Amino acid sequence: MSALALSACASLAPLAHDGPVQLAPNQGLAAVVIDTLDPLTDVEGESRNGRGPKLLVASVPEGRDVFLFPVPAGTYCMTRFKYSTLSLSGPNGVLGCFQVRAGELSYSGTLAPRVEDGKPVTHQVQDLQGFRILLQQQYPQVAKQFPAAPSGG
Repeated sequence: MSALALSACASLAPLAHDGPVQLAPNQGLAAVVIDTLDPLTDVEGESRNGRGPKLLVASVPEGRDVFLFPVPAGTYCMTRFKYSTLSLSGPNGVLGCFQVRAGELSYSGTLAPRVEDGKPVTHQVQDLQGFRILLQQQYPQVAKQFPAAPSGG
């Protein structure tokens, strides 16, 4: 199913394979990087204006991983994650936001969701060099398709 056919409340899973990415005219490729010390589940994000699909990563192993989503251009915010049996969201429901630009690869920053002093926090670090290395390792064809430095932040 095309991302364009999804309604605003539909959930969108990340791309499951490396290969050429076809973007619609108003779409960009959101590269969500998650760095976690523990396995997480149900990591969610959504467009700030509520018009795009919800982003959903069902399972995140410990370590750093890239998750790619072709989405309409706009601002997206990570909103929730599950650690063990706890469902956690940030203050005002936001854990970290980033901009997706049409026709471009957009980097979320490296999001590091954690529970600190019993409260959910997400550190959001801009590490473009580390991101490019990780993208080339996990999605070499996508890295070649989008060789320019990603937009983001």
